[in-house]
Amino acid sequence: MHADSGTSAGGRAGGRQTATGVSGAVAVIGAGLTGASWAGLYAAAGLEVRLQDVDGERLEAAVERAAAAAGFLAGSGLASMPTAERGVELLTGTADLAEAVAGVIHVQECVREDVALKREVFAAVSAAAPADALICTSSSGLSISDIQTAAAHPERCLAAHPYNPPHLVPLVELAPGALTSPEAMERAVAFYAGVGKEPVRLTRDLPGYLANRLSAALWREAVDLVLRGVATVEDVDKAVSYGPGLRWAAMGPHLLYDLGGGEEGIIGHVEHLAGVKEGMLRDLATWTTFPPETGEVLDAGLTQEKAARSYDELVAERDALLVAYLRARREQG
Repeated sequence: MHADSGTSAGGRAGGRQTATGVSGAVAVIGAGLTGASWAGLYAAAGLEVRLQDVDGERLEAAVERAAAAAGFLAGSGLASMPTAERGVELLTGTADLAEAVAGVIHVQECVREDVALKREVFAAVSAAAPADALICTSSSGLSISDIQTAAAHPERCLAAHPYNPPHLVPLVELAPGALTSPEAMERAVAFYAGVGKEPVRLTRDLPGYLANRLSAALWREAVDLVLRGVATVEDVDKAVSYGPGLRWAAMGPHLLYDLGGGEEGIIGHVEHLAGVKEGMLRDLATWTTFPPETGEVLDAGLTQEKAARSYDELVAERDALLVAYLRARREQG
């Protein structure tokens, strides 16, 4: 494991133990939290990972975080320890983008949410990487169609949006741009499944993909309920995590509502509860600009909910619960 600002980098963890047929080198461009987490996942899968960033200090810290993430997956039983150890040994950091992408099969771009910057990176990557390498943006909302036209091979570019933290939450949303080939989408599905992710495939480029749109709709109502004084921040969070959140971790909303309809399934559910649900829908928030007091009100409520627990303590609590759930799900087959 090496982090170097000028030297060549050289040469299923999400929900179950890694048993991947994926081989070859991968590059992660951008050494922020998302990039380090992706690098940790790939290292846990035993791949040669080259993490690139122009900021030497950030790069060094990210290589350490990636190694820690791979070790965490293995120590939690979500990856093979020998495989993760091999991946950590192959994990390197470099400031040189061309060296990072030389000979790789896959590039995961993780720079900040700026279309111009991402276009610049895609142009540089496509000029230096093999012509058949997949180039995937981790963007959470920018259009891959706007980004991929800067690449020499736009047909091999797509969006691969993870859910935070990428090394632990299995979801990855794959969205094609206007120029993405069907073959690239098929290869991406196989690659991400091979490193332990659960890929979902969109048929077109869409702001926020699937999960962020669903999350935004829920959060708008959660914020609105607090601002209307209906409940505290803590009670709204409890209502989600101890109620529908538990069910959503097991099954998606369509399947759950189908079960809610008993023997009649979703048809019975809609027929019997349409009026009740329509009454709720008419009362839901519809604003598209956050009210000016939102940040202040939520911050005050979160201060109380966090009860002096630090950022690191909350992250550890979240990750321990995620690991427990993922292990239980794996044991259920």
